[in-house]
Amino acid sequence: MLKKALNCALLLGAAMTAELAGAGELTLYSRDDYHGRSQTVRDAVADLDDVRFNDTTQSIRVRSGRWEACEEADFRGACFLLEAGEYPSLDGHANKITSLREVRGGWGGYPGREREHDRGRDRDGEREQDGDWERGRGHRPGRSLGGELTLYTRDDFTGRQLTVRNRAGDLRERDFNDTAQSVRVRAGYWEVCEDTDFRGRCRTLGPGEYASLERMSNRISSVREVR
Repeated sequence: MLKKALNCALLLGAAMTAELAGAGELTLYSRDDYHGRSQTVRDAVADLDDVRFNDTTQSIRVRSGRWEACEEADFRGACFLLEAGEYPSLDGHANKITSLREVRGGWGGYPGREREHDRGRDRDGEREQDGDWERGRGHRPGRSLGGELTLYTRDDFTGRQLTVRNRAGDLRERDFNDTAQSVRVRAGYWEVCEDTDFRGRCRTLGPGEYASLERMSNRISSVREVR
């Protein structure tokens, strides 16, 4: 009995450690219903061509973590979020995934990827219509949840403010580039980036209040909802 209890405690401790570390894992399959070739991913992959799995995925199992999947390399183009669960068919996203990375809320998120060259502006991804997804088998990729965030030019939500819904690829167009020092996320999960078109160093912010953006203060040039 003592040995069994000790083993359970060790397993629980390992699970908690993995959760704190944000150690996500998902497996891509080249056919619907988890058939065909497979590729397991535990870290960001900026170009699936590097592992010979570009534009090949038709179904996915997300074992842990929350993942952003994008149709272009370097996490660009039309992107959608995948929660832990099973996706036996990717519908309109099948055979289009080129890059993916785990995303986590707050300032403990992924560090992003610095890119030396711009391969073109992101195109607006078409939003999926809300509908029923098989019960217990994950969320529909790309589903719009109507997110909203407000940027402020001073700490503690003071100064000028700008409210954004969906995305803003270049905050210069709204006279708010490199200006934000605090943020309120009223709904959705948002990616905030130091360069235009969602490039450069990025962070993901979940619903809540961020009275100070710390190292990202006065550096945000683009924002978009990722879930």
